[in-house]
Amino acid sequence: MPSRDDWQRRLGPLYGGAVALTRSTAWRWPAELGDAPRGAGWLIALGVPIGAAAWLVARLARAAGLPTSIAALLGLAMLSLAAAAVVERGLAEQIDRWDGRDREPGVSAVLVLVFTTLVRAAAITALPPDRWLGALIATAVVGRWAAMLLQAIGDPVDDLPGTRSLVAAPAPVRLVIAASLGAVALAVLALGKMGIVALAVAAIAALGLGLAAERRQRALTAGAIATAAAIGELAVLLVAAV
Repeated sequence: MPSRDDWQRRLGPLYGGAVALTRSTAWRWPAELGDAPRGAGWLIALGVPIGAAAWLVARLARAAGLPTSIAALLGLAMLSLAAAAVVERGLAEQIDRWDGRDREPGVSAVLVLVFTTLVRAAAITALPPDRWLGALIATAVVGRWAAMLLQAIGDPVDDLPGTRSLVAAPAPVRLVIAASLGAVALAVLALGKMGIVALAVAAIAALGLGLAAERRQRALTAGAIATAAAIGELAVLLVAAV
């Protein structure tokens, strides 16, 4: 079986994308590629195929004759499945950490997950089918952009090897600017001028979470990064539904 060094030589500059693919999606690679994604840009770019896959499931479900609301919910479920539920799991872990729990999921985490799931479901079912594609792609991209932004302004995260998360190496300033411009363009294309509002909410949430993590935990965690992504995704869906 090829080693990590073999894959680095074979893939070259695409190696970071392969690592991000295995660490932040449900994709499986035939070998261990590394402990953390190389290149936060790949982490964000993967939001496009994830959102497109969610839209495809929703469209196929509707073409099969399922009610529009059910098809929309299936698309939303695919959004989580394609990303290996890293946002949902990380959000639950962060709520438990704030609640003083380290192992078993607490009531607070369950309630937060149920509430956010219901809000997301209500928002996606309120959208007409012709807006699913833009909304789902923007949801995945903006959520990952918020995760990248938090890591760009905070310290590197020592994530556990072998776990799936949105942890990446902190992006340089040029990449942060380029990714932010791309996220703005995509959000405006999908949501109109209100897309800027969704990005602003995601950015404010990332900054607030960074300050809270420094005050409470002395460092960023994978859960805090996933929470930033969760707020970014929720902001996009709510703005889209307005």
